[in-house]
Amino acid sequence: MRLVTAEEMRLADEAAINEFGIPGIVLMENAGQAVVRQAEKLLGDLDGKKAAIFCGGGNNGGDGLVVARHLFNRGCDVRLYFLTDPEIFRGDALTNYNILSNMSVAGFQLTEGSRLNVARMALWSADVAIDAIFGTGLREDVRDITLQVINMLNESDTPVISCDIPSGLSSTTGQPLGGAVKADVTVAFGFCKLGLVLPAARPYVGKLVVEDISLPAQVEESLKTRRELIDEGFVTRWLAAREPESYKGDFGHVGVVAGSPAMPGAAILAARGALKMGAGRVTAALPAACRTSFTAQLPESMLLNTPDNEAGGIDISACDKIAAFPATAWLIGPGMGREEKTLEMIRELLPKISVPAVLDADALFAVCGYLRLLKKAQAPLVITPHPGEMAKLLGVSVTDVQSNRVAVAEGFARQTNVVVVLKGAGTVIATPEGRVFINNTGNPGMATGGTGDVLSGMVAALLALGMVPAVAAACAVWLHGRAGDIAVERNGVAGLLAGDIVEAVPAALKSINR
Repeated sequence: MRLVTAEEMRLADEAAINEFGIPGIVLMENAGQAVVRQAEKLLGDLDGKKAAIFCGGGNNGGDGLVVARHLFNRGCDVRLYFLTDPEIFRGDALTNYNILSNMSVAGFQLTEGSRLNVARMALWSADVAIDAIFGTGLREDVRDITLQVINMLNESDTPVISCDIPSGLSSTTGQPLGGAVKADVTVAFGFCKLGLVLPAARPYVGKLVVEDISLPAQVEESLKTRRELIDEGFVTRWLAAREPESYKGDFGHVGVVAGSPAMPGAAILAARGALKMGAGRVTAALPAACRTSFTAQLPESMLLNTPDNEAGGIDISACDKIAAFPATAWLIGPGMGREEKTLEMIRELLPKISVPAVLDADALFAVCGYLRLLKKAQAPLVITPHPGEMAKLLGVSVTDVQSNRVAVAEGFARQTNVVVVLKGAGTVIATPEGRVFINNTGNPGMATGGTGDVLSGMVAALLALGMVPAVAAACAVWLHGRAGDIAVERNGVAGLLAGDIVEAVPAALKSINR
């Protein structure tokens, strides 16, 4: 599903109007009718139902006027409320306002006091409320009478349908601007707005429906945006079913550099993630202290013997041996620890790696202050930071990262020439070329130690298969979340373990018939 910003949607509308000759009022009509269809799905027969419609002064308000006309024509008792003076309507919105006036459908401008109380009473008795106050162009915090109306909508039990975006929500970040409508249904017009699928928007969007408003196909093709919501169809397209004559050599060889005496489990979880994702072979370079437990847990894996340093980690002298090993993809970092000699070993190894690699956990700590190692890599790199690791890489706060995750991931990918997997609710995948994927699978139970190790192994498995790094990351992230959702169905949210998730990966693959 394509994701657009407010500016990109404005350009799409302009192209439809100016290049293809579709009158703006036709687009507005189609948008309003899309909302009416959702009202029918919500309420059934609309005859005799009561609707409270709240309109702002721009084109979003114009959409609400179209809704009002169609609901009135279908027998609804329509109560229409304006949050600005109707005299400010212009263009297509003004045309629709005049049509309603000619039909004797009256509206009332809301002010403090009795009129607001009258609207509140009408809302209490309504079967549906239509939010057509603000569209995607909102930049400032809502306040005064508008904020009171938004709070009034949120306090009522009446189901709310929002036109294009819940009023008060940022179409870019998904954050409420001072306050936002908590819709039961949001009907996005033409294309889905970026902010609607971001984690901050979840309490406000409700059921998200993207409706066609007859934008020409060429408009979509001409959009410069390269943002996409990952869905099952995307993953299914890229993960081919296995041929009957397949053998393990067809499915890649993942090399894993991981583990330390204090964190042997990270290597196990990462390697298991790669195997459960379908890697043909996995070979691990581990400190001696980790090898017995690793082979006991994963007899299907192999070991690459390497010397230890005095801190118990892999010695820097092992770098050439690791780099020469014929893996088709590498995973470096889980549980390696932050002893300086281990960090030096990672920094020495990275320029020698000649096949795609995933950098996770302590490998990310090792490159803090050494970002040139990312830019100068011989082969494609995928990094998988959680917000704290991303903040450390950038030298900013976690709040800075979380306040605009998409922009942070986009910027870092472009500057360092790596694919960024910014983990967390609504994981963001960004590429150096400006392509962005956003994920919506997964659940809060996955916020537990080791789940990132599983994911990094899954990404490495798809890289080893020869998949394009950005697509490998996007598919692995979606399946990782699907596995987490399956594990929650089996075990519940509280106490969910990374091991539960990795064991559900084959079921996630099976769910898309792979």
